[in-house]
Amino acid sequence: MKFLAVWVAVAASTVATSAFAGTTLDFWHSYVHAQDQQRHYGFHLAQYDRGFFVGSCGVSTKSLRWSFTFDLAGDGPAYDGNKISITEDNGKPVHIVSGEVTLGARHSSAKFQLQIESAGATNTFVGNGEYRIHKLK
Repeated sequence: MKFLAVWVAVAASTVATSAFAGTTLDFWHSYVHAQDQQRHYGFHLAQYDRGFFVGSCGVSTKSLRWSFTFDLAGDGPAYDGNKISITEDNGKPVHIVSGEVTLGARHSSAKFQLQIESAGATNTFVGNGEYRIHKLK
């Protein structure tokens, strides 16, 4: 009976916390590139599932679905494929076919509209959309 109560509590918390899953744009920071003296913006875009997960590292309430690291060169607010560098979470570079990243007023949000090359074909970037920026403190 006790096992059933624990199982119901875990199942209910999984359903309740999955509503908080989503995409985050964080670790936002700027720097001046040493070689070209141009301002760059670096950040991390990731999507997480929330719930109750048991994996090789133990129990967690958050599970990474995908993540990318971005570097934007210049002052913006719009950056085309020539001014964007993307790497996957494994460090592999992503080839941008077309599109842009546009920053909102006061760098409070970023909008992604990209087409990338994947497995020899042009595909819509999985992170396309508009996200609020969480700046590095």
